[in-house]
Amino acid sequence: MIAAAIDVGTNTTRLLVAEVADGRITPLAADGVMTALGAGLDRSGRIADVGLDLVARTTAAMSERARALGAERLVIACTAVGRDADNAADLLDRIAAATGSAPRVLTGEQEATLTYAGLVAAGSGDGDLVAADLGGGSLELMGGHRGHLEWATSLPIGVRRITERHRIGDPPDPASFEPIVAEVAALVRPVAADHPAPAVLATGGSAAALGVLAGTGHLDGTALAAVPDALAGRSADDVAAATGLDPARVRLCLAGAGALEGVRRAFALDGLEISHAGLREGLVLEAIG
Repeated sequence: MIAAAIDVGTNTTRLLVAEVADGRITPLAADGVMTALGAGLDRSGRIADVGLDLVARTTAAMSERARALGAERLVIACTAVGRDADNAADLLDRIAAATGSAPRVLTGEQEATLTYAGLVAAGSGDGDLVAADLGGGSLELMGGHRGHLEWATSLPIGVRRITERHRIGDPPDPASFEPIVAEVAALVRPVAADHPAPAVLATGGSAAALGVLAGTGHLDGTALAAVPDALAGRSADDVAAATGLDPARVRLCLAGAGALEGVRRAFALDGLEISHAGLREGLVLEAIG
């Protein structure tokens, strides 16, 4: 069966179209657009009209592409932005009208459960698995054994929230890095104390972008600490031109590096391994029932 999933996040709207057979996922198409629905959300409590317009156009194009590729089922899910925005109902209405499919808002627990399932389907769950899914509006932490989720928690810290709260500019001030690390580590430390782990997978758009900036799939303390200096004195457009990243994503990278360094320190790990699987894969599995 061919199924498709659209993940509408605080920063990015992502598409995955995949063929699923015997629990194995073979991607046919994947895409992501920085729709920035969370811009100014902490301050105003609302998604701006420009964001609603952009996400409607984006999801319409994605749903059309999915159906053109033969998707028999399409699921659309909103994450933290749908939980937090006062006008989340407007977001759902716009997406439904644009795609002809009814979206839903995931709870933090549902988001973690589906992300875990996606990681397992991608081959990450043969033994113990602890993962950190860093989004624009929230951080999901989850763990399990041999493919079975045993615990999950959602923390209201994401790269867009952190960027706006710490007023990170373009170019960013490297001095913001350690305060972000301390803030995130303090929130994650009680979770890490309850669920110690020898390794943690990092997933989400920020983890992937940091892997590009650092030139490695293993985000250790040295790689993460180098990000602020790599960004300092360079505009997001300049960094984007050199790396191929979206400038809007680059503007969130200092917050992402600080957040993942906070996770690393809270769990007392040498580093975090990057995974490119996650929520979309879990949603595709759910779509086929």
